[in-house]
Amino acid sequence: MSSHRLVCLLCLTVVFTPAFAEPGEAYFERRAEGWFWYQDPALPLEPERTEAPVPPQAPDLAAPASDPVAALEELKVRLEHALAAALMDPSAANLHTYMRLDQGARERARRFADSWQRVVWSTPELDHRLVRPVNDQAVQLFNDERVRLLDARLRAAAAEYGLFFFFRASCPFCHRFAPVLARFAASYGFRVVPITLDGGALPEFPAPRRDERMAERLEVNTVPALFIARPDTREIHPVAFGYVGHLELAQRIYTILEGTPANPLLAERPAGAR
Repeated sequence: MSSHRLVCLLCLTVVFTPAFAEPGEAYFERRAEGWFWYQDPALPLEPERTEAPVPPQAPDLAAPASDPVAALEELKVRLEHALAAALMDPSAANLHTYMRLDQGARERARRFADSWQRVVWSTPELDHRLVRPVNDQAVQLFNDERVRLLDARLRAAAAEYGLFFFFRASCPFCHRFAPVLARFAASYGFRVVPITLDGGALPEFPAPRRDERMAERLEVNTVPALFIARPDTREIHPVAFGYVGHLELAQRIYTILEGTPANPLLAERPAGAR
């Protein structure tokens, strides 16, 4: 063999040797690659197929429920989920779903309110307006009657009860409350026993007592302080600590005597000096 042919043969061997051949392995030992050293590419693995869960069918809003509590809770959950979906993704489909559920819930509430009203109209003992009227003229008549009963009860109580008034002459709230208490006592006939804690007097009560032991026994730490007492039974009840107005004072005493509020109106929180 000539040197020219030997060189050509060596070149062909280098060119046709595959790049993926492992060191020390001859090409003719890899029969699976075929005559032309062709190797089939690896096929990609198919992903596992998982079936999507089928969402449960929503029950019809108009369908009767065997358990009304469970049905109401289910409706609340569906409304909450539909609202959340519409807020996070305000698509037409999500908005339509929420609006349909909301409309159904509103219709149920309307039917409930209508039925409630018809039952109240036909059952007087369930109509709170007969006890607490809402019409302007009826409210005025109601308040006038309450005031008449309040005044009558307090005038009757003044014959059995007295008032203990604790104050300090240096207290500005005591000076403000003293004329209110004086007019209140004169209106209903209550006797007021004024008790000074610092030895001073007030214009409305120029000759007060000084009784630190009684103040200590009743734990009077805030003035002005007012108590109502019944001498024959020796019962005593706190009425007010701090400044209160005439109407609230009457309401409080009535409530103590009767155990029920005399008027639904609430006055401002009293102010006092400690």
